[in-house]
Amino acid sequence: MLVAVNCASNRFFEGDRPYSSRELFKFVRRASSLGFKGVQIGPLTDFVPIEGARLKKLLDDLSVERNVHVGGIYDAERFVSMREEYVKAQEDVHDGIKLCRELSSALVSVHPPFFAAGSTVREQLRSRAKVRFLELLKEEVEFASRNHVKIAVESFCYHPFIFGGLNDFAEFVSKFSREKLGVLLDLGHVYQMGFDLSETVHKFEGRLLDVHVHDAALDSDYRKATHLPIGKGTIDFQDFVGLLREVGYDGWLTLEIRGSEEEILEGKEYLESLV
Repeated sequence: MLVAVNCASNRFFEGDRPYSSRELFKFVRRASSLGFKGVQIGPLTDFVPIEGARLKKLLDDLSVERNVHVGGIYDAERFVSMREEYVKAQEDVHDGIKLCRELSSALVSVHPPFFAAGSTVREQLRSRAKVRFLELLKEEVEFASRNHVKIAVESFCYHPFIFGGLNDFAEFVSKFSREKLGVLLDLGHVYQMGFDLSETVHKFEGRLLDVHVHDAALDSDYRKATHLPIGKGTIDFQDFVGLLREVGYDGWLTLEIRGSEEEILEGKEYLESLV
């Protein structure tokens, strides 16, 4: 397994979003100097249009692996009812695939759409949102496949996202072959929502393409209880890495910690001691 870092670990950046190419290149150099052999570029909405050719040269020169995270927190109601919101989401995914091609990366990951926090969601609307997201992915999965890129859907499978739970999410991704669509497992969020980690890992055996790693606590407010530095929550990482080994996972463990550079580096070193 490769311990990598996501750009959302924003202690590496200065100023406000969207970040410039200069800031992105600085992040890549700093991550490399800290010993990271992989970086996840994104969420793309955090950056001005990325100069793919220059970024690829930098990553190649530093011998750093890369993949792309579109992110894309789309308003599910607008996604269903407004053509321009659907088109925006599709363009974001499309741009992520094209950036993968420019960077010689084989993986792009995306968020599912979400509903406004605290809103009451009618099942009919949830169902329509899933159908629309399925339509989008069917088109983009084919484009990705032609460019030798895989898409992974991030495992947000609870309210306010469009999936009603782990089984609902698993049923959705199973509509695609494992060769074309996989899962980006967000460890902290799955744990914080109370899903059994052993069941989750085994459910997506053979389909896991990346894991977002951050500590979490069993607290009702996910904004306070997730993206914690390792050791600040209650996840048993040794047990979790053992679960990944059970299903033969040998991919990325991508740190998505909101903490200091020191805490991010400590998390890297701890994970590497386990793998």
